[in-house]
Amino acid sequence: MEKAKSALKWDQRSDMVKTGFILLLVIGGTFGGYTLFMFAMGTTTPLVVVTSESMVPTLQVGDLLVLRGVPEEQIQVGNIIVFKDTETFLDTDNPIVHRIIDIEEIDGELRFYTKGDANAPADHGYRRYDEIIGVMVTKIPYIGSVSMFLKTEVGISLIVVIFILILVVPEFACKDEEDKSSEANTSTLESDEKDISIFFIK
Repeated sequence: MEKAKSALKWDQRSDMVKTGFILLLVIGGTFGGYTLFMFAMGTTTPLVVVTSESMVPTLQVGDLLVLRGVPEEQIQVGNIIVFKDTETFLDTDNPIVHRIIDIEEIDGELRFYTKGDANAPADHGYRRYDEIIGVMVTKIPYIGSVSMFLKTEVGISLIVVIFILILVVPEFACKDEEDKSSEANTSTLESDEKDISIFFIK
């Protein structure tokens, strides 16, 4: 650790630079860990937030779903899948979370028919395997609401403010401490000078 600090000239860096460097390490570690998680789960989107009520009561808005990629032949009726189908679901660009209610094979192609638990009719058409992002493994209730909030204008503004505070506050805090220390040293020197003067006057 000391060698690393020496190589980076850590003690010579300002607090703002140190804070920025640490933030970069945290962000890099987070993205690196997420990349490993994607590889382990076999899908480029292992985490998805439920944004509609079509799967109530099984899933609620704000639930965070953990997905895994599953070979085509292992997908079964009853599985909850997340898929992208902009041709059928024209009103949304978000992934759809619905349950498989039927599977049929036609001309060597598997067709997956889906339906939301809260919806009366089944979804129009069918899903192809290349449209399926992943099969739900588990859910974490409501934690996805935080992610949904952070995507709003208020959430983004809050992130920016917090980031600025993290960078700026330590710098000002250290300056205040340095000023107080300087004032204390000046006061001590003046006091010592007075003591010396009194000593010589006596």
